[in-house]
Amino acid sequence: MQAESLHSGRTAAQVAAAPIMALDRVSKQFGPLKALDGLSFDIRSGEILGIAGPNGAGKSTLLNVCTGVLKPTSGALSFEGQAVAGLAAHHYCGLGIARTFQIPQIFSSMSVEENVATGALFGPTERLASGAIKDRVDEALAITGLASQRRQPAGQADLLTRKRIMLAAALATEPKLVFLDEPLSGLNGEEVDIFVALFRRLHSARGLTLVVVEHKVRALADLSDRILILNAGTLLCLDRPEAMLRDARVIDIYLGARNFA
Repeated sequence: MQAESLHSGRTAAQVAAAPIMALDRVSKQFGPLKALDGLSFDIRSGEILGIAGPNGAGKSTLLNVCTGVLKPTSGALSFEGQAVAGLAAHHYCGLGIARTFQIPQIFSSMSVEENVATGALFGPTERLASGAIKDRVDEALAITGLASQRRQPAGQADLLTRKRIMLAAALATEPKLVFLDEPLSGLNGEEVDIFVALFRRLHSARGLTLVVVEHKVRALADLSDRILILNAGTLLCLDRPEAMLRDARVIDIYLGARNFA
């Protein structure tokens, strides 16, 4: 356990913190297809959890269940000890759960700042009365490196900037837990390094719990405290990155020479 606690320079107490989200025998079925099959695991408060697996493993379904887009067919899902399965997605956001998408979802007709301000409207409602929306927007723009581009039309942004806009809008909801769906997809090596550094900054400065679904295994291993490997809707492996990279089952089913990059 000591090796795990040192992976990101965090203490054993931090790694062993109480879970912020817990799944207990969660399944999701679409007709005869069981996309998730009895998944049970915890997301630890303050960790960066990586999720990977072959195409069709159930990664997107898992993310959608954890963020309220889909209701599990069976099993229990809790956030900070509260049962949340079946709540609408906007209730998840109100509790402090945010997400981003593989293809950036932004309002192209709005400015960068307006996109982020729109995100701020969907945070916990009790915080709206504080009059701190502008402060939230300013902070989200600053930490994502968008402050100098706040007045620019979002529709003119390149892919990296569009991903930053989407992330800033998610951060403006003041989340405790953020799910990131293939955030490095479509980025070149330099851009991947920029985004990974941003995730580390968010994790360090704001203490966010991050769940990163990603195919770029090397970047994911470098970033994560633990990595969960899905296969055919089941949990194949959940371990420290260095242990996961040596696991024969993971190498055989998912990594191999083609994906190990």
